[in-house]
Amino acid sequence: MELIDKIFDNAKKRGFVPHIANADEVNDLVCSLIGDAPVKIGSGGSMTLKALGTLSALVDKGHTVYSYDTVKDEDRDRLYQLAAGADWFISSANAVTERCDIVNIDGTTNRVAPLIFGVPDIIYVVGSNKLVPDLQAAEKRIRDHACHLNAVRLGRKTPCAFTGKCSYCDSPDCMCNVTTIVHHPTKLQKQVHLILVREQLGY
Repeated sequence: MELIDKIFDNAKKRGFVPHIANADEVNDLVCSLIGDAPVKIGSGGSMTLKALGTLSALVDKGHTVYSYDTVKDEDRDRLYQLAAGADWFISSANAVTERCDIVNIDGTTNRVAPLIFGVPDIIYVVGSNKLVPDLQAAEKRIRDHACHLNAVRLGRKTPCAFTGKCSYCDSPDCMCNVTTIVHHPTKLQKQVHLILVREQLGY
């Protein structure tokens, strides 16, 4: 059994609603899960969702999407509050383990906070490149791959932006401020969908 299939099975056991899809199927799947009635959707920013055009697809369906990609820098604090109080929150993840531990490392926590509290319905969209055997591999993948690429993309002056490898720095620009590991949906959440994409997507 392939890793993606093992994660699918373990996600079911843990109370998630798992799906396996090809990249070109994701947007239609996301739109069908959310439905036609207009809702408010938060997103913390995701290279995976950007590559797929998912947020644009949701806007085209008549939904209101709160994402930092859509606003000016001076409006971001207000946007974070709106996203955290939305009906749905959609995000990728930095890594998902075989046992279906969903792992994220965040800087401002505008992404991880709504994923663990406040928003009732969640959708994760995760490329096959982010599927790993265990928590140790998850942290290594995030720190030695994802954080470096995000630091370069965002113009952060962290050691990893220059060396390509995490040094567990104390830089003022450090983005590794909070690590979350989601083992199960919480009792305050209605449904947590995990879309496992067969192709590689995002960092």
